[in-house]
Amino acid sequence: MLYSQSAPVGRPKSMEKRNQILTSASQLFLQDGFTNTTMDNVAKQSGVSKQTVYSHFANKDDLFAAVITDKCHEYQLDNIAHLNIDTPCLSNLEAILQNLAIQFVALLHDPIVCSMYQAIISESKTQPHVAQLFYQTGPLQTLRQVQQCILANYSDMSKRDAFEYATDFFNLLKGEYHTKSIMGLYEPISEKDQITFAKQRCQKFLKILPARV
Repeated sequence: MLYSQSAPVGRPKSMEKRNQILTSASQLFLQDGFTNTTMDNVAKQSGVSKQTVYSHFANKDDLFAAVITDKCHEYQLDNIAHLNIDTPCLSNLEAILQNLAIQFVALLHDPIVCSMYQAIISESKTQPHVAQLFYQTGPLQTLRQVQQCILANYSDMSKRDAFEYATDFFNLLKGEYHTKSIMGLYEPISEKDQITFAKQRCQKFLKILPARV
């Protein structure tokens, strides 16, 4: 688990500066790649001191993870606990998954996310830990939340099976678009069509879940 260094006592962190740093870091990671992005460059691009960058993020890995987490938070994929996932009701499960599906499909159509996937793939051979960091910070966390949601509705299901179902859920949502997007073959669809697609795939997923007893 990654931890950011704490700000000095008496000098609370500025959320505005933190957001400046995250925005600049995101641009640099996409523009120059993880390897060529330095904390010095991030500080310069952000218009803050290097010390300020380190007061928010312990190191470049920490900063990269924060960029991924921030993007997940933007699309409300970092925490579905507020959606009453512990209520063992199939209709509640459907509502939660449908909401999550719509947000996830929108995320996949974000140009920054498409570019991020491409950048990570291009560096995966020389910087495998970056791909691992991306997976653990983004996709894995979302998978585990859906796994938890499924387990709340199927108490007799194993964690492994629930995780596999969660994987099936996201694979259905990725569809052909995700495969094309990571190869630079962008074919974005309208927001209305995204929502329709997400709902259709969600219904398909619900059909493959085991019958409740």
